[in-house]
Amino acid sequence: MNASRTRTRLSSALAAAAVSAVAVLGVAVTSTSAQAAAKPACTGSELKPSLVHGTDADPDGTATQTSATLLFTNVGKRTCTLKGHPGLDLVNAKGEAWSVAWQKKTAEKVTLKPGVATMAELTFLPVSPKSTGAGAEAFVPVKVKVTPPDTTATTTLAWPWKNIAVLRQDGATHPGTYISTVSGTATR
Repeated sequence: MNASRTRTRLSSALAAAAVSAVAVLGVAVTSTSAQAAAKPACTGSELKPSLVHGTDADPDGTATQTSATLLFTNVGKRTCTLKGHPGLDLVNAKGEAWSVAWQKKTAEKVTLKPGVATMAELTFLPVSPKSTGAGAEAFVPVKVKVTPPDTTATTTLAWPWKNIAVLRQDGATHPGTYISTVSGTATR
């Protein structure tokens, strides 16, 4: 009878271990399925940056502070994700680059299907190149170098607002010129 009890206990222990193994395997399978369903990060070749330009979208050069919208359109064939701040350098006619500060904001992950875009806002202090006060320096951009978040692919765009310069303050503690994180989606 002792041998029979030992076998029963052993069988019960093995059955419990098998149930545990199946439960663990089930979690592993679920975890693997969840990872397979997660969308990959967008690559630089899948994203086309552009500045929104035209009537209502143009920044107000007479305002104290204004903004321009930067789009990142998924031109790839797959759905991908993007999160964070883009790199943005304003470049003048002499080739001098000014790296714009990042807005202090928590980034959200944006999922982009092919043909869908996400946006980042360039907020800046506009000035007339002729109206800067003592000690103020107008930075007159002719180009914008844009690097999508988490990529190294840089695209150079023309600065479309020839009559709008930016108050240079790249050394400011709380700059009035900064770039936001990407957020939201739009179709073009």
